[in-house]
Amino acid sequence: MAQLQNIIRTAQEKRSFQTLLKAAEILGLIDKYSNTGPFTVFAPVESAFEVIPEEVIEEAFADIPYLMGIINYHIVEGKYVLQDLQNIDFLKTISGKELRIKHNGTIVVDTANIIEPDIECSNGVIHAISDILVP
Repeated sequence: MAQLQNIIRTAQEKRSFQTLLKAAEILGLIDKYSNTGPFTVFAPVESAFEVIPEEVIEEAFADIPYLMGIINYHIVEGKYVLQDLQNIDFLKTISGKELRIKHNGTIVVDTANIIEPDIECSNGVIHAISDILVP
């Protein structure tokens, strides 16, 4: 069995989270999510960004406090695998705001479907989600 990689390295290897990784790099979060944890990351896949005009994404990347608020709304301290989420209605993000977890046959995080759950990392878990979460 291959050794687990940290959240950043795992996200890089998946090649599904380029825009999210670019935001983490701009915000100087690469070391934090490589070396600390555990964290649960609800990571929007690349197709979640396709509906947003490029100039809107560029504006968001230029507004560091706004971008940090968005990124921090996708991350929870602690490791919550899919089985854990089935018994939880809310999770507090590192931004201090709560994510609503809905259970309707599948698990929905705020407005996003979990596309690929339980991507195991050495310092937590990534759940690939269908949409960007907006606080």
